[in-house]
Parts: sequence; C-alpha cells; structure tokens
Amino acid sequence: MISLILTILYLAKDTVHRWFTRASSPLARVLVVYFLSLCALCFLGSYVISAKAIRDKIRSRGGDLVAAFFSLPENGQSHCLPSQSEAEKLLGADSISIIPAGSASIGENRYVQIITYDFRRAAQFMPLLSPSGGPALLYPEDEAPLPPGPADVSLIGEGGESFTAMVRHLPADHLLMRLQQNGALLVPPDMLENRGQKRNLRYRRMIFQVNKLENAESLHHVCRFLNRLKKYEKLEGSVSSAAALLEEMDIILGNQTQCRAVFCLGIVAIVGILLTALAGMEYRQNEFIYTLMKSFGIHPLLLVGTFIVENLLLVAASFAGAVATFMYSQKIIVSQFFKMGQYSLTLEEIMPEIQLISSTLLFCILVSSIPIMVAANRQIGRVLK
Repeated sequence: MISLILTILYLAKDTVHRWFTRASSPLARVLVVYFLSLCALCFLGSYVISAKAIRDKIRSRGGDLVAAFFSLPENGQSHCLPSQSEAEKLLGADSISIIPAGSASIGENRYVQIITYDFRRAAQFMPLLSPSGGPALLYPEDEAPLPPGPADVSLIGEGGESFTAMVRHLPADHLLMRLQQNGALLVPPDMLENRGQKRNLRYRRMIFQVNKLENAESLHHVCRFLNRLKKYEKLEGSVSSAAALLEEMDIILGNQTQCRAVFCLGIVAIVGILLTALAGMEYRQNEFIYTLMKSFGIHPLLLVGTFIVENLLLVAASFAGAVATFMYSQKIIVSQFFKMGQYSLTLEEIMPEIQLISSTLLFCILVSSIPIMVAANRQIGRVLK
C-alpha cells in the first residue's frame, strides 16, 4: 500500500515537472480545448436560443392553445366536460370554459359579448367578478377602452335591462383574455337564469393552454382527448390547434440536430488528434523511465491512468472556463454576433449542450489513451536493450 502511494506521488510529481519544463504541451491542450468548447457553446447555444425564440413567438400567437367549441344536447349535462383540475391532471394544461350568452351595450356604439360559466368552475371566475359578486367588464389592460371602476351596461335582446358592472383590467396573457381578446361581460349564471336567457346556455367555448410546449405531440394529446370526448358524448362542435405548424418546426429542428452532430464530430477529430499526438510524444520521451518502473513491478495500467488523469484535469479545467465565459458573456455574444435580441439562457437550458460537449471531450480523452496502452504493454527487453 505504501509503495502504491509513493508511486502515485512520484507520477504526480513527474507530471507537474513536465508541465513546467515543457509548458507548451499543457498550454496547447488548454487553449485548444478552451476555444473549441467556447465556439461549440456559442454555436449550440445559438441553436437553443433560436428554438426558444421560435417557441416564444408561436406561444405568443396562440401556438400553445387548443380551442374547442361544443354544443351540448338538449338534455345534456355539462359534467361531461373536464374541469380545471381534471384538465391539469389528465392533459397537463391550464384551461378555461365559458358559456356565450348574448351581447350587451356599454354606450357610444360599443358592444361586448356576455359570458358566464358552469358552477363546477365557479372558483375560477369568482375572483374576476365585482366585489359584491355582480357582473364585471373584463378587458386586456393594454387595450381597455374604459378605465377601472363602475360602468353602465344594457343587455341586448329581450328585456334590455340596464345595470352597473365593475370594469376590471386583466393581463393580456391571462387565459380568458386570450380567448376573449376584445373583452367580455362576465355575468354570474344565476343572474342570467333570472333574466330568462337559460336557452342560450347549451354552448361551451373552451381553451386549453399546454403548460410545457415541447413539440406538436403536446397539442395532439389534448386534441385527441377532446375529439374522443366529442365522439363518445355525442357532442357537436370543433377542435382546433396549431399542431401542424409545430410539426413543421419539429422537422426544421430535427435537421439542425444533424448539424449539431457534424459539429461535434469536428471537435472530436481536432481534440482527439491533439491529445493523442501530445500524449504519445510525451510517453516516448519518458519511455525508458516508465519501462524501468515496469521492471520494478509497476502495473502498465497505472502509467496509462496517469496520462488519462492528466488529460482529464486539463480538459475539465479548460471546459469549465469555457462554460463560465459563455454564461458570463452570452448576452453580448447573442445580441452582437447572432443578432438574436435580448434572449439569454439559464444553466438548465444549456445543460443538454454542455453534456453533449463534455461527453465528446471525454471520448477524446479515452481515444487518446489507446497509443499509450499499446506502448505501455511493449516487452521490457525491447525497450531496455
């Protein structure tokens, strides 16, 4: 055990001595791996950012939504439609369901659609009503024609009653505002029933927002569920989504994956050749000493392991420096060189690319040890003769 420790210490001291006496060898490995890794991170990072930008643009234009319009049978019950918790559990999507119930006038030739809701989703809509539980005029905050506060509203149709509703501004990305982009008058269902408009409550407009939009399959999953529900419950209506657009995007991203593979193969070739050449040269320069150590009983694997550990330390330090540089300066790289705006990546988002490059470098280290294995297993007599 003591001899093994002393041997390891000697090999470590010999490695450090070689670094100081021939500094060009470790320096070449560090610089080549550092700059190649940094270039690879910039290239692959731009790929990730472009995919992220495309997904954000698709999402902002409703690409993560599945819209459905159903008409219940005359004696149908609304319990066949999924509730908010059921949609979250079964489909991994946030959802909202409204019942169109006519239109209302808010004065000066301004009209808005009346909507209400099922009692199963009351908890989702109650916070949107006025403080007294009465009707509320809901608008996107950036396009609201009325300021927050009370407003006079008149129902259009039978009765034509007037009442006061509370104007509320909601964020533009609120799910209800994505469904009702021009605003809506939210009225409790019991209020509509008292006004004799129960006949209009057969129709349901539903919208599902996929929480994790990875690919087109996320939307297809929701569409399949709704189409089966429509078939088995004998509902009339339609289901629509942007799944076809996402499928085209998936094809484009799949083609870019091939470019990533070719780029990584180039890194393997350059780093692998460099590490193999330098490791082989350094072993030949010290081959006589290593052969003497073998004659004293040192196992060849210990000598090979020395070069593997040496390359591993140098490559790991270089790659860690490249990752740190990229994460620190990525905003400058992305905005100035790739003209991608103010997008940036978190460590979690770039982690698959880091794992890809690191596994590529690890493969290079293992390949570079093959000539050392061959040389370390040469017969002692042929070297010492």
